[in-house]
Amino acid sequence: ENEIKDRIFSEQVMEYSQRQILDLDKSFSFHNFIKGAKEAFKIIVEAYNNKKVEEIKHLLSNEVYDNFKKAVDVRNNSYETFNLSVVSASILNIEVVKNLARIKVKFLSNQKVISDNKTKNLENVKDIWTFEKDMTTNSLVWKLVEVGTD
Repeated sequence: ENEIKDRIFSEQVMEYSQRQILDLDKSFSFHNFIKGAKEAFKIIVEAYNNKKVEEIKHLLSNEVYDNFKKAVDVRNNSYETFNLSVVSASILNIEVVKNLARIKVKFLSNQKVISDNKTKNLENVKDIWTFEKDMTTNSLVWKLVEVGTD
């Protein structure tokens, strides 16, 4: 892999918030979470850009799914090709309320769009996504509940 080595935590993530998740799940791995978040990011962005939002419904909250569906329906352009490589991901914030954990992640990615035989390279595209999970369930899925750029 030629990806930049991730600093898993931003400076703002305190040990206290890391411990809150570990108190709910002793085997929780932040490294594995970031690895899974990067895979989910790639799958979700590619599905969105290829107008295949139905395929990722299980990864999205109802609100994010509805917003993605509306946005895809509005967009008329279809790319001939869309490629994404995630460059880095880091945890910006961890919030735990009772058994519900929310982790905010910053992604920097390189994206390539080929449309009408024109290639557009977008570098260091910044996305801020929030994933949520009820830590009492056995599900491995963290749902995407919020999407932004700041």
